[in-house]
Amino acid sequence: MGLWLAAPAVLGGRGALERDMIAEDNFVDFTCPYCGDPVSFPRESAGFVQACPNCTESFIVPDDGGAVGRAIPLPITTARLVIRRLAAQDWQDLLELMADEEFFRYTDGVPLDEDGILRWLASDAHVKLTTPDQPFFLGLELQDGGKLIGYATLNFTDPQWRQVNFSLGLNRKFQRQGYARETVAALLDFCFRGLKLHRVASWCDHRNAAGLRLWEKAGLRREGEFVKNRWVHGEWATSVWFAALAEDYFPSQGQALPAGGIEPG
Repeated sequence: MGLWLAAPAVLGGRGALERDMIAEDNFVDFTCPYCGDPVSFPRESAGFVQACPNCTESFIVPDDGGAVGRAIPLPITTARLVIRRLAAQDWQDLLELMADEEFFRYTDGVPLDEDGILRWLASDAHVKLTTPDQPFFLGLELQDGGKLIGYATLNFTDPQWRQVNFSLGLNRKFQRQGYARETVAALLDFCFRGLKLHRVASWCDHRNAAGLRLWEKAGLRREGEFVKNRWVHGEWATSVWFAALAEDYFPSQGQALPAGGIEPG
């Protein structure tokens, strides 16, 4: 019986060998840039974000024949900011941000105290870009002085890791100074050029005029409204959704737009 089971592979001749070679060609073999273990992914994953099945870290599958996967391109440096993962030492700046009741005016969130901030940071330290159903937080740090003035989140919405929802929170003391737009431009470039994502979306409360202007000026398309879909601080609020596709970010001739982001239409 054992000989019979082995026979198709051994005696299949040239056809079986060719099938095996084709099967191997359908996969990309490389090592994880974090744990160093060998991994293999379908060829259609090349150039895209995946999670290491061994250490769970997120990486980009090499599309250039490289032997090692590419690490997620963080931190990001802009003209005035460093956009990077949150760290334990951020707790005081986050407390200043999250203790402000006005910060939660258009959301159903509530202010956090010191203990809440510390527990949040401890939990966030274990979150990867591809962790299911978990927002991936990025801190917005001033290059001049190192103060954390806000954060952004990316949250994948599809199992192929091609689409994300994006949110942004900024300390009131640093609003209306261009930091939000600088962050949005950098993260759109990170998503479309760095991660080769298909779609980036975000929503904004219909009463938040500054937020609506931000997404419009960034070049995102206003796609629709969910009328009175959220109960926020005693009243029904409408969510306005914005989005951009990779084809919006890259012109039809295949040349990338400047790193400043999507050109407003």
